[in-house]
Amino acid sequence: MISLTSEVTVLVACIRLYLGTITLIEVTNLLTPNLHWETLLKEAIAYGVMPILYQSLKKIEPNHIPPSVMLQLRTLNRMNGLNNLSQTKELLRVLGQLKKSGIEAIAFKGPILAASVYSSGTLRQYNDLDIMVHRQDFWLAKAILIDLGYQSSSSPEIEVAMFDFHLQISLSLDSPESKMFNQQFQPSLLHSNRERSIDLHWGIPPRRIWHTERFKQLWQNLQIVMLMEQPIKTFSPEATLVIQCLNVSKEIVRKRSFKQVCDVAQIIQFHPNLNWLLALEIARNLRAQKLFLVGLGVTHDLLHIPLPEFILSKLVRSEITDKKTFGGDRRTSENFAQTLWSEYTYQLRNLDGWIDILFVTIFYLRFLFLNLLPNNLESQLFPLPQKLSFLYYILRPFRLLLKYSPFGKLIPTSNSKQSTEK
Repeated sequence: MISLTSEVTVLVACIRLYLGTITLIEVTNLLTPNLHWETLLKEAIAYGVMPILYQSLKKIEPNHIPPSVMLQLRTLNRMNGLNNLSQTKELLRVLGQLKKSGIEAIAFKGPILAASVYSSGTLRQYNDLDIMVHRQDFWLAKAILIDLGYQSSSSPEIEVAMFDFHLQISLSLDSPESKMFNQQFQPSLLHSNRERSIDLHWGIPPRRIWHTERFKQLWQNLQIVMLMEQPIKTFSPEATLVIQCLNVSKEIVRKRSFKQVCDVAQIIQFHPNLNWLLALEIARNLRAQKLFLVGLGVTHDLLHIPLPEFILSKLVRSEITDKKTFGGDRRTSENFAQTLWSEYTYQLRNLDGWIDILFVTIFYLRFLFLNLLPNNLESQLFPLPQKLSFLYYILRPFRLLLKYSPFGKLIPTSNSKQSTEK
C-alpha cells in the first residue's frame, strides 16, 4: 500500500478524477475540514500537476473549496498557460535554427506532450525544453544553441561526463522574458527557473547499452505533431511511452513529481490502440525493459490506469512505490555521494540481465572518477604555483571527502563556482 499525507492523497485523487478512474463523490468526501489547502497547492506545484488539480476542483461544488483557493489556482493556471505559450515559441525558434543548419532534431516532452496527449496545451506544467539530435551532430547543435544565447554552467569535464553518462547536457538562456516570468512565478514556486533551459540529448537515459546504434530505433519510430500550426517531428506513441516510463523510474529515485506518472497515464488513455509489443521491443533494445515495467506498474498502482492483461502479468512490483517516494517531506538530506550510491544500487536492482551489471558499474565508476578530477574551484580555494599543480589531484578528493563528512560546514566554498560543483 502507498502511504500518503492527507494533502497528497487529495492530490492523487484529483489526478485520478481528471483521468476518470475515480468518482466525483469519492474525491469530495476527501475534502475534510482539517485539509490544509495551502499545503495542497504547494504539493501540486512541486509535483508538477497544478493545472490538473485546478481542472478537477472546478468539477466540485464550490461550497467544498475556499474561494481564495480557486482564485489562486485560476491565476496560477493562467500564468502557466502564458509560460507554456512562451516556451512553445522558443522551441519553434530553436528547431527552426537547427533545421537551417542541417541538423535533424526531435522535440519531446514539454510542449510536445502538452499538445499531443493533453486536451489543452495549458494542462501540462513544465520548466524546460527537451531536444534530441544524432550523436554526431551533438556538439554542433550545442554550438548553435550557444549562438542563440544559451550557455552551460558546467565545466568542460562535467559536460563530457554528462554527455557520456546521462546522454545529455543542459543549457540555459538568460532573457528579459524569462526574468519577467520568474518575477511573476517565484512567489508560487510554479516556475522559479531564472532562465530558459534546454536539455540537449543524443540518447535516452539511463544508458545501459554497449552499442549506441540501438538508439537509432528511436529515430525509426516517429510521428508528426502540429504545434502552433507547424508540423514537428517527435517520437511515436510507443517510443514516447517508453521514454516517459523511464522518466517515472528516474523520478522515483529522486523523489520529484507526479507529472511523469500523469504523462504515462495520459499517453495510454489518449492512444487506446498502442502497439504494446513494439513498446516492449523498444525498451528491450535499450536494455531497460524492467525499468519500463516499473514505470507502468507505478502508474497502474497510483492512478488505477487499466493495462492489457499480458502487460499486467509482466509488471514489476517494487518497494519503491511507498511513502518514501510519494508521501511526507519531499526534501532529501542525501548528498552527491549518497545520491550516486542510491541511484547505482537502484539500477542494479532493475537490470534486464546479469551482463548489465558490468556495464552499469563501469559507467558509474567513470562518472565518479570524472567528478574527482580537479576543476577551477580548487585553484580558487587553494592557489598553488604551477610547479605544485599536481597537488590538486590530491586536494580534490580530500576536499570532497571532507565536504560530505559531518565536518563539511567547515570547508570553504566559492559562490561564483558552485554551479560546477558536484
